Amino acid sequence: MLIRDLGDDRLTDAYGIRYQQIYPHGGEDLADWGIGRAVVAPGGATEPHGHHEEHEVFVILAGHGVMVIGDEEQKVTARQAVLIPNGAPHFLRNSSDTEPLEFLSLYWPPAMGALDL
Repeated sequence: MLIRDLGDDRLTDAYGIRYQQIYPHGGEDLADWGIGRAVVAPGGATEPHGHHEEHEVFVILAGHGVMVIGDEEQKVTARQAVLIPNGAPHFLRNSSDTEPLEFLSLYWPPAMGALDL
């Protein structure tokens, strides 16, 4: 059994936000898939980027913001999941001036399964 603490003291600076790699614990290059916890400060945003070798899902845990994928932009809030196809440029902006936006990022290579939500 592996248990990871998810305290704010475990977060580090990455992707323009605060981030904790949950699995694989030793770094993203150690497994084909992974999951991390991210916290976007009020008014902050993830760095715009894309993944050419993996799909990604953001599971919004707390707060609200605006998800941008390519030319599409939509509001997101807690208890929603956003599917991001491999290769799609994307970023998530926290639209609150006072509350952090927290989400899980789950990623996997396209060969491991179809994109569906």
